[in-house]
Amino acid sequence: MSLLRQLLISVTIAMGVIFAGTLWLSLSGAQGYLNERLQVEARNTASSLALSLSQPGNQDPVTQELLLKALFDTGQYHSIVLKSPTGDVVHDLVRGSEKGVSHVPGWLEALFPLSVPTVTQAVSDGWKQTGEVTVTPESGYARQVLWNIAWQVLLLVVAAGVLWAVFAIALIRWLRKALQTEVTAQVQAIADMQASGVPAPVSTGSRIKELAQVHNVIASVRERVRATADEQNRQIETLEVALHSDDVTGVANRRYFINELRRALRGEEGNEAAQATGYGHVLIFRQRDLSSINAAHDRQETDSWLRRVCDGVREALVQHAEPGRPQPQLARLNGSDFVVLLAGYDGPDTTDLLEALRQKLDSLRIQTSEQRLCRWCYALTDYGPNCDVGQVLARLDHGLMRAENAGHDEVEYMASSEYRSLGVAGNAGESSWKVLIQDALREGRVHLNVEPVIYSNDDTPDRHEALLALRDAADGSSVSGYLFMPPAVRLGLSGACDLRAMQLGLEWLRQQPGTLSLRVSLASLLLPGFLEQMEQQLSSSEIQPTERERLVLEVDAHGFVAYPDELQSFCSIATKFSVGVGVRRLAEQPAALLRLHKVRIRYIKLGGDLISGLMESPGAVQLIAAITESAIGQGVKVYAHDVPNAATATLLREYGVLLPANETFPEEGDENEGEFVDN
Repeated sequence: MSLLRQLLISVTIAMGVIFAGTLWLSLSGAQGYLNERLQVEARNTASSLALSLSQPGNQDPVTQELLLKALFDTGQYHSIVLKSPTGDVVHDLVRGSEKGVSHVPGWLEALFPLSVPTVTQAVSDGWKQTGEVTVTPESGYARQVLWNIAWQVLLLVVAAGVLWAVFAIALIRWLRKALQTEVTAQVQAIADMQASGVPAPVSTGSRIKELAQVHNVIASVRERVRATADEQNRQIETLEVALHSDDVTGVANRRYFINELRRALRGEEGNEAAQATGYGHVLIFRQRDLSSINAAHDRQETDSWLRRVCDGVREALVQHAEPGRPQPQLARLNGSDFVVLLAGYDGPDTTDLLEALRQKLDSLRIQTSEQRLCRWCYALTDYGPNCDVGQVLARLDHGLMRAENAGHDEVEYMASSEYRSLGVAGNAGESSWKVLIQDALREGRVHLNVEPVIYSNDDTPDRHEALLALRDAADGSSVSGYLFMPPAVRLGLSGACDLRAMQLGLEWLRQQPGTLSLRVSLASLLLPGFLEQMEQQLSSSEIQPTERERLVLEVDAHGFVAYPDELQSFCSIATKFSVGVGVRRLAEQPAALLRLHKVRIRYIKLGGDLISGLMESPGAVQLIAAITESAIGQGVKVYAHDVPNAATATLLREYGVLLPANETFPEEGDENEGEFVDN
């Protein structure tokens, strides 16, 4: 019997044993897991449903029927039964046996049966029990999963067997040629290495006993030649590393990155990414607490951590790079700033990669001297053929200022079109921003852009929102607070800007009816003396009590998590003078819910990914329910924006969320897909 036939027979037997064992182990494990999941799902659903039915507003039979049908229509449950305290059936929802035709064979159900649990929970009204609800999950999906696993294991083993058979055939052919090519190939490889400088392939040993001595001589010559070539290559690599790499982390340095970015922007010859695409994105991320890290750790520990950070980022970039796109390039601009060149990436392509990179950096955070985890901030910008290096770096720096101002770890997107709209001020550095802001405050060129905002079913009369802006003395153009507040925070001028905004807001309220909402930066609350000046300003005898009551100061929910004491003092001052407090971005900081009950809040704003992806995430629905239940129960209004479609709008209205009155929501599937939206 030939060697090839022996290999094929042995592989076939091995594959059969592997298939049987793997199938049995996989299905046994899946059976136990699915039984447990069915039990957990039934228990959790029964508890959640009983809790919902126990709410005072859900005691009405019609409401109870709607809740039961809404849950039953998901198709995940075989039956849901609501009984009265006397045992009478109030609502009985049972899925008929005609639903779907199972493709799972009977032998699989006989060998691996699934136990379908039935869980009962009591429904109460206060201390009084009003009934009990019984939930039985649908097991058809679980049985289909078992059947799919069986097919997948079969296909995996068959594919492995085919690959092994192909490998065995190739191996036999290689063995047949080994005797003819061993000596000739090795000698020819040494000659080619001397001619081209490419190292010869390393031989693991002679396959023929009689040629062992000849093989040893060839191996000795090859090693001497390769040692010489390796020494030359090491010297070349050392020079290249010293020229283009960072000394600590080993990634590309600033010089190398600037050269690569310049070539990408100009589309120079030899830059494949630039010639193929002509566009892309650049991500910069900064370690905000590097000085504090240096104070808490010695230099060797910090350098070792920086190397781990770069290794983790490179690993994330390799794993999540888009197929067909140029490989992202990581570089270190300076001590705390790192940058990634995403040549050929458009907006949607960057989302998964950026999220993976953020998760990797979050997992590598270490303690600072203040006994807290270090913080990262991110900025992203796009580039095209009409950009230059200075513009790209200026946009990234402005994006970092916006990220530091917000205080969160979200990626600030600074579009090239948005930055070009700034004109002369958009190209200014910190010193120019300082002069612009200080002169505007001193000369009274700061004003409020007030816009009416109407929400459906909102009983707040004449609601307005205002954003601080300044006029450029040179050309009279208006610069939005979205653009100059980030540099104001970095320069320590945010407090003066916010106090001026409050003064202008009170003057507006003195002349106009309705309510006015103003944004207050978290950085201002941390400045020495800001809260005292705010209290002094609100206590002025020129301000009428009705004017204070119509003023609302809006803060970021991140402050309740990061700076609870400062936010408590701020809210206490506002409450003292009957000034309202609003909270924005609560969806990004759900931990703030734990502290909102300690202060008086007028409204909460929700938006971003939580709202736009609400229909695809059961967890988001549960979070919305928790937020609205907690807020509305305390008399706090909940506003929402970024609503993508009518289905999401309907769900939010059911939870009592107020939506913009002048917006129309398309039916699901009508909205544009694949567009990159910066929230």
